[in-house]
Order: sequence, then C-alpha cells, then structure tokens
Amino acid sequence: MTGKRKQFFENIRVKLDIPAILDKKLSTLQSLPQHLKRVQINETSDYYLPKVIYELKKINRDIMGEILDVFEKHAQNNNHWMLHILSKSNLILNHISRFKSMREMVQIEMSFATHDESARKKLEFYTIPTAERLKTVEKLAKEDVFVRIMAMPFYGNESDLDRLKTLSFNAGAKAFKHKGLNYYDWAQLSQLTYDDLVNDRITRVAGRPDEKNEQYMIKSGETYLVNGTPQSASILMPIPKVGREKKKNWAAMSKISQRLQMKDVEMIDCGYSTMSKINWGYIK
Repeated sequence: MTGKRKQFFENIRVKLDIPAILDKKLSTLQSLPQHLKRVQINETSDYYLPKVIYELKKINRDIMGEILDVFEKHAQNNNHWMLHILSKSNLILNHISRFKSMREMVQIEMSFATHDESARKKLEFYTIPTAERLKTVEKLAKEDVFVRIMAMPFYGNESDLDRLKTLSFNAGAKAFKHKGLNYYDWAQLSQLTYDDLVNDRITRVAGRPDEKNEQYMIKSGETYLVNGTPQSASILMPIPKVGREKKKNWAAMSKISQRLQMKDVEMIDCGYSTMSKINWGYIK
C-alpha cells in the first residue's frame, strides 16, 4: 500500500489559520447578494475525526468552534450566511449547543452510503455504526437543529432508500437528498476490500448521468411548487465565465456588479424558510 491514497488514511492536516482568514474573507464578501451567501463545510474532509479533536485539545484549540464564532459575529453585523455542515461522525455533537443557538443559519448534513450495517463495514471502514449515526440525528433534532440526510453516493436500490428514509425521518431528520452511486461498478463494490480502496483498484464508469428521483429529494433542491406550479424569481446570478475569464476569481469584489446579471431562475426548496425569515431569493 503506497502513494497518496495510503497517506489519506494515515495523515491529517489541519489549517490553524482558517478562522482568521475566514474573518477577513467574509468582510470582503459582505456585498454579495444574500442568496449567494451559502457555504458547505466538511465537503471533502471531516473535522470531526477523533485524532483531529485529540491533537487540537493539546494546543487548546477548537477550529470548528472558532469558525462558528466568525460566522456568528458577522451575522450580528447583518452579514448572514447559511452553513451546511457535512459529517458522518457523532463527534459533531461536540458543538450541539452552538448549533442550537445558531439554528437559523445551520443545516447539519449527515451522510449515509447505506442503511445496512454489514455493507457499511465494507464501504466505510472508519465510520461510526449506522445506529450510532441515527442516534446523532435524533439528538440534533431534539434540539430543533435542521438535519438533512445525504444519501449520496448511496449503495442500494429504492427499497434500501425507503428504509433509510423511514429510519432517518423517524429520528427527526427534516430533509433527504439522494444521488445514485453511478460512477463505480456495482459488482466490484460488493467485493471491496481495504487494500482495493487504498490502491485505487476500483473501476469507474464514465458518462452515466446522476439518478435523480423527486421522491428522495425533500427540502434538498427540488422544484418549489405553489398549487402544483413551479415558481421562479428574477435575481442576480454570476455571469458564466468563458476562455481566460475562467482563470479569474472573485477577489476583486469592488467589481461585483460587473460579475452579476439578472436572470430568471426556477425556485427550489432547501428548507431555509422553515429556519429563518431571511429572504434567500430563489431558495425557499
């Protein structure tokens, strides 16, 4: 077992300067339209790892707590952001009191690749058991914290999705999002081993579109309807970049007006209106 994938399982990097950088960045981005002030945390990593928490305690730091401090401070100055915090870990409960006090700007997204414990042991070697994950959902929900189940990618069929949906909503989840596991060979995944994963011996299937089923999209970006009719809103959206423009970023916020244009956009339901009275434009 060599290479970067092995390091993925053994090495952890924590950027200690994130809160300070974030504080400055949020001030720079204050002029963004409200509906663009949305961030996803832990999208490609997970802060809530036992080793991370253990090492940070040695230096008396709680980076996630500091990040929440920054967002809360800016919200008090009328710079509101919606935080989607993704995790598979029950250690997210370390901040349950913070999520409770910030419930109008926090959506916890608990990830499940399966509801089946035997499959979880094959697919997600280092994650907590399914039952423990559901207990985490229940504890967050009891504090009136918005929890979305992220069944994406998901290993299973519609029957498996129905089972996970039932279990999670019984635990108090308010939203559900599904994306099929379309980029891998199913037969091979059933025989997945640690050695296969570390050495990247998994066949990928290109060109297969994502499976989307409205039945498993609940307050997770599905079309917002009124009396069965899709709704739309005219809002400012980023101008698509072409050619060399793709290499530029949003650093020059003084020119934000030049980077946006009015556009008619179909409204979607993400559960925001159940959390706060802030106008999120095309997002309900």
